[in-house]
Amino acid sequence: MSWAILCESSDLAVQCLAAGQQVELDAAPSVEGQLQEAALRSVHAGRATALVYLTAPPLADLVELSYAARGKPLPVALALPAPSEDRRALLAVAAELGLCAVSELRPLLAALGLLGAASQDAFTASARALGPSDRARLRLALSGTAKGRGQFVAIDAERIGYVADADARPVVLGEARDLAEALFALRSMEPAQTQVVSSVDDVDSRAVLDVIFGPRRALSDPTSKAALAPYGIPVPVEELCGSASRAAAEASRIGYPVRISLASPDLRVWDHPDLSIDMVDNAARVRDTFRQLLAAAQGRLSDDPKLSALSESRVLGVMVTATSDSLAQLSVRATPLPRDRVAMEVGFADPHGRAARDHTVTVLPAELPVIERALRRLEGADLLFATSPAQRKTRIESVADVLLRVSAFVNDRRREIEAVELRPLALLLDGSAEVREACVTVSDWFERNN
Repeated sequence: MSWAILCESSDLAVQCLAAGQQVELDAAPSVEGQLQEAALRSVHAGRATALVYLTAPPLADLVELSYAARGKPLPVALALPAPSEDRRALLAVAAELGLCAVSELRPLLAALGLLGAASQDAFTASARALGPSDRARLRLALSGTAKGRGQFVAIDAERIGYVADADARPVVLGEARDLAEALFALRSMEPAQTQVVSSVDDVDSRAVLDVIFGPRRALSDPTSKAALAPYGIPVPVEELCGSASRAAAEASRIGYPVRISLASPDLRVWDHPDLSIDMVDNAARVRDTFRQLLAAAQGRLSDDPKLSALSESRVLGVMVTATSDSLAQLSVRATPLPRDRVAMEVGFADPHGRAARDHTVTVLPAELPVIERALRRLEGADLLFATSPAQRKTRIESVADVLLRVSAFVNDRRREIEAVELRPLALLLDGSAEVREACVTVSDWFERNN
């Protein structure tokens, strides 16, 4: 198989050429200033294509590559040699999109050798012909049952090859550690399938449009929830209140204790946690808390030069919300991608999770196992998974249901919406989930089309 190896810089092309000579790869890498455009041309021309990135590509590029390669027999592979904060998540997303993705040049060349030998399932091949140390290095990358065709053989003291048939010439792959990453990448690739579609039935589109219509802006929490409500996104029992007496009355109706939080598109509770008070347990405290939050908000608006010009009407009042304990609190950000896909960034919203930047990303819509694997990439995933299988299933289904509903909203309104943020999406003790604060950012689409 003849490969088109496209590199984002001349330095990477030189490294790729030198490494390719060691594995006897007959391919001359080229340098492309517009790597994505060159790759799409190559894929559409029916060439097996490999990309070597200098900088982490945007998710939109991976989606377009996946779409271009769908239904074609020739593979697409990529390497991200330059470390980046999101490299692990990007490699996983690429695999979920059906691309072969590795982190370095030499594993890429090993993967190209296997794909060129039509051995996408080489992780089922036999390693009995290798020495003990090489078998140990490959043990976790292989399936454990040598039921596939072919076997791995030693080329010399360092290099390993693959033999598809007994009489075939070995394909040189490289060292065991590089082969191991290539095998992991092949095992992780999702099979080609028709695109998964998420949708919500009986959505009142007119009701959504009435809420979001207007100039580019970030909607307040109650307005954002009103826009999301037709999609069945779960929220706690709550009420927006414009006076202290109304807040006390609603708290009595909802039942104590309650959470009292400011409602304003300019002062988000996730940025100003002191503007939310939990476990308020009587009417007098509700009234005092109402006055305290409004005074703090107006003082903060006047102190901030960026906000001082805004009208006081931007403080809508307070939200009186039923209090419920949570197992974990997640932050979610959804943005539209090409081809009816949605980028979904998920992380932990608690202070430790934010400080550790514990987050990952995936592309929706997707099947439940893909969403579960994305959540498992979080360092704090044990908060979601360390329980019985039945409870774990309930938790994952609850979170996945919210993510897919948000994905449907963003996809349906991709022209008018820039992003949707949920912070937090709380996972409750019974395994259900609720959105405690939301922010829908409207694009300038209405301004440009009116």
